Amino acid sequence: MLRATRVLIVVAALLLAPKSSQADPDVRLPPGTHADAQGQLVSGRGLRETSDFLAKELDRHGIAVQQIGPYGVRGIELTRFLSQTPSTPWLAIHVLRTNGKTLIFFVTRPKSATTP
Repeated sequence: MLRATRVLIVVAALLLAPKSSQADPDVRLPPGTHADAQGQLVSGRGLRETSDFLAKELDRHGIAVQQIGPYGVRGIELTRFLSQTPSTPWLAIHVLRTNGKTLIFFVTRPKSATTP
C-alpha cells in the first residue's frame, strides 16, 4: 500500500510539473522520441526497451546512476534513474508507461544557493 501511494505521488508530480521537468539532456534519447502537444517527451518504444536504451547510454557516457525498476503498480509502469554524478544538469530521469504511452521526464537539478 505504501509503495503504491509513493508511485501515485511521483506520477502526479510528474504529470503536474511545469516545463522544468525537462532539463536539457546530456544523453541521447531512443530513436523516435518526440515532444507531444503538451511538451512531454514521448518515446516510440515500450518501457523496457526505453529503460534499457537509457541505461546503456548513461553507462556509455560514464554517468553513475541508481536504477530503480522497472516495476508496475495499478496499471502504471515506472523506471527511475537517480543521478549519482553531481555534474549532470538533472537529478533523475523518470520513464513512465501509462495509457499506452511511454513518457520520459528529466527532473532538473536545482541551482545551488550561493552567496554573492
